[in-house]
Amino acid sequence: MTRDPRPTPILKTLSVLVIAASLGGCAAAAVTTGAVAVAGAGVKGVATVAEAGVKAVVPDRSELSNKWRLECSGGADADGQIVLHITPKDGTQQVVTVPVSRGTGENAVARTLRDALRAQLGTKAFNVETDDGEDVLVKRRGKTPDFAMKIAENTVKGVRLNLDKE
Repeated sequence: MTRDPRPTPILKTLSVLVIAASLGGCAAAAVTTGAVAVAGAGVKGVATVAEAGVKAVVPDRSELSNKWRLECSGGADADGQIVLHITPKDGTQQVVTVPVSRGTGENAVARTLRDALRAQLGTKAFNVETDDGEDVLVKRRGKTPDFAMKIAENTVKGVRLNLDKE
């Protein structure tokens, strides 16, 4: 018996197959002409499939944590600002803007960030402290949900920032 090299009828009905793996939850999505299957929870990216007229949602929890470390390196060679985005799970994004003056050393940049985060986020939901002089730790308090933290902008020449989940 010889095998027919043409695709089987079921393969003809599949217009598109999208498989996306997220770093945080091993999520995957498969899109066909009439169905979408999604495993996981949360939402990070959306893949649009024009041929099928269907949107596949690919979940990703990798951006959430209960504690973040913001490492500051170098001193400010010019005036500028640092803008951070803090977004609790299923919550509203908070924008924290921190002005930094020329001549501010790395430990003082960390203290400036700490003080601005405390003032703009409040102390009921978050604990903000410095560590090793040049690092800032931002931790959720009590029943505050895990949160995402991103460096949206850094216009302070000479200051390098590195953000890590703890």
